Amino acid sequence: MSSLKRLRVVLGLFFVALALPTAALIHQAYQRLQWESFHQHQSRAEEFAARIDQGLRDLIASEDAQPFTAYSYFNLVAPTSGTLLQRSPLAGYPPAATVPGLIGHFQVDSDGRLSVPFVPPAGSDNAQAGLGGDEREMRVQLAARMRAILAANRLVATRQREQPATAASARDAEKKALGDQDSASREAQAPSQLAFDNLNAAPPAPTSSGSTASNALGRVADLKLEERFQGAPVMAAAANEDGATKSQAKAKRALRKEAGGLPEVAGAAASETDYAGTRRDLASRIHTFESEVDSFESSLLASGELVLFRNVWRDGQRYIQGLLIDRERFLAALVTAPFSLSPLADTSSLLVARRGEVLARAAGAASRDYAAASTLRGTLLYQARLSAPFSDFELIFSVTRLPAGPGATVIAWLAAVLALVLCGGLWLMFRLGAKQLALARQQQDFIAAVSHELKTPLTSIRMYGEMLREGWAPAEKRQSYYNFIHDEAERLTRLINNVLNLARMTRNELTVELREVTVAQLLDLLRSKVDSVVSHAGRQYRLQCAPEIASALLRVDLDCFTQVVLNLVDNALKFSSAEQALEIDVRADGAGHIELAVRDYGPGIPKEQSERIFTLFYRGENARTRATAGTGIGLALVKRLVAVMDGEISVVNRQPGAEFRVRLPRVA
Repeated sequence: MSSLKRLRVVLGLFFVALALPTAALIHQAYQRLQWESFHQHQSRAEEFAARIDQGLRDLIASEDAQPFTAYSYFNLVAPTSGTLLQRSPLAGYPPAATVPGLIGHFQVDSDGRLSVPFVPPAGSDNAQAGLGGDEREMRVQLAARMRAILAANRLVATRQREQPATAASARDAEKKALGDQDSASREAQAPSQLAFDNLNAAPPAPTSSGSTASNALGRVADLKLEERFQGAPVMAAAANEDGATKSQAKAKRALRKEAGGLPEVAGAAASETDYAGTRRDLASRIHTFESEVDSFESSLLASGELVLFRNVWRDGQRYIQGLLIDRERFLAALVTAPFSLSPLADTSSLLVARRGEVLARAAGAASRDYAAASTLRGTLLYQARLSAPFSDFELIFSVTRLPAGPGATVIAWLAAVLALVLCGGLWLMFRLGAKQLALARQQQDFIAAVSHELKTPLTSIRMYGEMLREGWAPAEKRQSYYNFIHDEAERLTRLINNVLNLARMTRNELTVELREVTVAQLLDLLRSKVDSVVSHAGRQYRLQCAPEIASALLRVDLDCFTQVVLNLVDNALKFSSAEQALEIDVRADGAGHIELAVRDYGPGIPKEQSERIFTLFYRGENARTRATAGTGIGLALVKRLVAVMDGEISVVNRQPGAEFRVRLPRVA
């Protein structure tokens, strides 16, 4: 496995070792925030359910406070008021909106006969009843509608209401709509009160048309609500007060006794709907009594209406008094509409269910448009059972969108910063490691190249020295051998100086001595050294300098400047052919600098490598570079030496060849 590949594997394992615990911690922190947010919303749902339950209790308490006599059109102002009569508080039309969705109040006596408090006795005229215009007929029509609903659910006897042909028969039609049934009807009506007792004993029976109550949203069991947070059980309100069971609660609801009085009707077959004569006559016959009133019960009719009813005992006879309510309007006004206006609607949905059947839904702002109960999916937030008489009803809250809370933003930013730091740090570590590996590889190549560069001249010097020592060299060759030994020694000196200077610069130990010299003096100093290097290579060069800048002053270190020029010349000799001469040109650039240019006629330098060639140990990737001896430190050293003299170096491609330009600031 290569070093770079091993580095990737090690850093990858290091990343996993850091990322997994960090991700686990962030996940746990985020889950904790969600858990806290869940319980915060659960508390809100609990408060909302308690508020709804209290509202229903207050409503039932107000209805429970209605006396037995309120279900008759005429009653006494007070049981001890003598003959002073008044209209019942329930006699208004349309029925008072104290109960949302109220259709009307009703009473069923022990014979199964139906009466309503908003229709006056059949024997009274409009003046006596305080009615005007067609109001009486509208009241009768509402009573007929209520009879039809109750009859369809088998709570009163079914009887067809006939329309009167003349005004004279209106009283007979009213009697047919509200009472005065024949003996066959009385026999059929006897089970009516028993039907009320059986309302909550079994599922709603089909209506006379064969249909059952419409519950388009299906059953609660089909919701498949998920309990995501373990250890956070969904609380449920007690079915009845103080957590008592139904049987215990029923025993606690003792009968309420009250005194009352109603106008007495003469005749064996008299009822509240059979009053006749003047109001004064009615007021002259008062029957006082004591009644026992039970608490209300609720039930859902098969036709979809909600019914509240109670049992009342008077003179040994049982009466059933109650309210017929439009279920959808009732639930919308008391439950779903307040929910839609509450903050809970932004994060949850509310379902109203009875005995496992979904009756109403209040969709949250972020919820989906549910088409059926099978598509209702979510997390159960809170489930509460209402108090009696609505103990069969449940409020079910489910989460549609659970905000994680204000701390989630901090955790998200923290996670992003940690991820950025972790990934960025590992990427930087990989880059640094890769550079170190590349540097180590380049250093190995450098050592091999330096060894070769040192070995070759030393071998030549040793060979020629032995030949001279042993006297094997002829007299005419000795001078050339001495020159060769001198040139190779100079070459070794330049190589060693390069290495030493590089080492000093790496340790920041290089000392320079800048002095002011003219351009002409620099050229005189360099000419002999350049001549030696170029002639030893068997090459030619041309040195050009504009006369007007010969006297220009430069601040340079002579050793550093010499090393720069010799390295550039040596580099140009490596990359140009033997028949081509080098060009060394000294000129002014017009910006207060003196420019020294060394040009060769070699293959040039690819554009993408024009900056990299000044990198330490870097050597070009073309075949000519690989075939040429070198250490890879010459141009890097040149750039650093030029920099310590406050100069700049660059390279440009010429056609053909490349030109290195050294720009030094001009003193004068």
